[in-house]
This record gives sequence, structure tokens and C-alpha cells, in this order.
Amino acid sequence: MIIRKFDKSDKDELSKLSNFIDKVFWENRDLKERFHSSISAKLHKDIFTVQIAAQKLAAASTHKSSWHPNCIYVQLAYNLDGVDEQVLQSLITELENKYEQPLFFLLDDRFYQVKDILTRNQFRMIRKTEIIHIGPILPKGESVQDERILSISEIRTNEAIMNSFIQLCKKTYTETHTDNPVANLPIESWRHAAMDGLLEEHSYVLVDGIEINAFSLMYETDKKSWELGWLGVDDLSQISDLDKLIYKQLEDAKIHNISFIEKEVDSTCPFSLQIYNFAEYEVAETLYAYMK
Repeated sequence: MIIRKFDKSDKDELSKLSNFIDKVFWENRDLKERFHSSISAKLHKDIFTVQIAAQKLAAASTHKSSWHPNCIYVQLAYNLDGVDEQVLQSLITELENKYEQPLFFLLDDRFYQVKDILTRNQFRMIRKTEIIHIGPILPKGESVQDERILSISEIRTNEAIMNSFIQLCKKTYTETHTDNPVANLPIESWRHAAMDGLLEEHSYVLVDGIEINAFSLMYETDKKSWELGWLGVDDLSQISDLDKLIYKQLEDAKIHNISFIEKEVDSTCPFSLQIYNFAEYEVAETLYAYMK
């Protein structure tokens, strides 16, 4: 059994790797896409394979992120029905020896073998993420009436209020990602991240003068589903203000015949966890982030 560093410029080898990925992930299109996305990432690093002669047993692609620059992201590929754990152990050990920065793995339950090995190797689960589908069902109670609630489209031309909004996006995201810190990015990067693909008429803020006290952002995934993105409050003691904004978004979804709203709920984010207390939902997928 040998570990080879892959020559990405070798088209023949790249084709063989692609065939291997198709073979081991033949029923898992999403995993194929993630692995190929890592290879084509702007900040792609390396590809490693574990082999016996010409037979590939496992592969790893590594890349970096301009938003979270303090770690190495790892995507793995192997037969999910079961592989010799020594193969995975050897590959993970090779990656640890290769890089000085921490390794970051984002896994679901299909990678049960990797999760066990990472735990035995003192990797820490830094975050659990549930991807939930929220039904457009309004909680019992009156429709929200609060003149402080405005849509992003209504504040779009007010630069002072927009600046407060973007600063709060940056503050809340940074505070909920301390284990894998965010880069020191210019404010325009945060503005672009928040506004790219935003449904401005269905994204709401709570305004006090020119200050934003709470926000909840909505994005379109297709004609029948939306995605609830960043949300947060300036003062955690006022976290129930999010309920008012989400209520408005559920009203909008019902009016527009949206089947469901998808949301990633991180165990490290009190703002997204607030949804559990407010809306009806189903868990579609669970992800685990490991880092060392």
C-alpha cells in the first residue's frame, strides 16, 4: 500500500481519478460534486491517493478558503460501504504530516468510518449542522405588526442603515465562527456575500433610527423553495425579535406557494437555533465539522 501525491496536470491520471470517484460515489451525486469542486477550487492545494499497485483505494483533495484561511479543507473519496480502516488512517496521517495548518473535515453519517478514526486521533467536533426544511406554516397568533420591520428593498438606498446592516452581518457571523476564524476581509466583501442572490423583498430587518437591531435574509433556490441564510440580533437578550422577522418570511412563503424553506442550523449559532423554538420543520441532513 502506497500513498501518492497526484499530478493534476497529468490528464490521463486525472481521468482515472474521475473514474474512481464515479465508481465509489455512483449513488452519491452530491459527494461527487463536492470532490470535483475541491479539485477545481481557486485555492486548491493537493490530491493524494492510497493505492495497491494501480488500484486506488481512497483519495483526498485539499483546498483553502479565502473566508476561513486558517485551515486546510479536506474532501475524501472511498467505498462508503466499507474500506480497510488502515487505508483511511494512513491517508489522514499523511495529511497531518503534510500540512502545518489544522485539517477541516465536514462529514455526514455516510462517512461513519472517518468520524470514528478522527475521534480516535484527537480531532474535535467543532460544530454540528442540521439542514432543516421549514414548512410555510404560520405559528398561532396575530400577524406581525411592527413599524420597525422593513425589507431590505426598503432600506436599499439608505447608505447609513445599509452600513449598519452589513456591520451586524459581519459581527454575528464572526462571533459564531470562533473555532475556524474568519479572515480580516474588507467590508465590501461582506456586502457582496450578504447581497448576492438575496430576495430583497423577503429579507427583513428591525430598524431603530439608522441602526439595525435584527435581520433575517432569504435566498431563492428554485421556484418552489427558498433558503434562509444569515440571521442575527445585535443584543442576544432580544433574540426573540427574530421570531417577528421569520414570521414575515413564512407569510411571504405561504403567499408565493413555496413548498419549504431550507436552513442550515449550526450548533454554534444561537440565532439559527432560535428557529427550533418557533417554526415547524423536518431534519433533511446532519453534518459534523471536525478539526485539529
